[in-house]
Amino acid sequence: MIDAAVAARVGHIVKLSAMGPASRLNPLAWHMEIEAHLSRQPVASTALRPSAFADILIRRAGGQVSAGSWTGAAADGRVNFIDTRDIAKAARVALLEDIHPESQRAYHLTGPRAWTMRQIAGELTNLLGRPVVYINRSLDDERAALLAGGLTPFVADLLVGLDQMFRESVLGETTSTVEELTGEPPGTLSQWLAENIEVFRK
Repeated sequence: MIDAAVAARVGHIVKLSAMGPASRLNPLAWHMEIEAHLSRQPVASTALRPSAFADILIRRAGGQVSAGSWTGAAADGRVNFIDTRDIAKAARVALLEDIHPESQRAYHLTGPRAWTMRQIAGELTNLLGRPVVYINRSLDDERAALLAGGLTPFVADLLVGLDQMFRESVLGETTSTVEELTGEPPGTLSQWLAENIEVFRK
């Protein structure tokens, strides 16, 4: 797609990427490979590097919390979750801004603070009016549980890789970039959970 855009003389490519260090873990490794290729092309580019999407919690916790339990392998790692609506607002600005033909930019996009899974469980407890407990497992136990639940090894490895990044606080950084780009502070995870609380109800 990048090569086709360059061949079509597109003047500016905005890539939705991911925040994080050099890593063998996917999806970070995929994004790094694509960013590296993009950086070598004769086109202006902007990489949007958001922290963890808040929507991940629907997949990772929604069904479990509604069923009465929530397990994972994130331990006490800190994760900054961002509302995807804030990513969209930042992307709009990046797409419309004037940019030098040889410019290469990167924006690190986050929510206003980082959370542990146990803190999120506490927030859900307050919103639901019943106890929600996050039960930590080892990475190996989490992978075994995901496979036993019917996921393919590929998907299980991807989800365990995310938990490993969460456990190591890889996505714990907080930036002011969303507000600087859009003029509005990013939404809070508390607001997002309240708006989506029905997903977590029994």
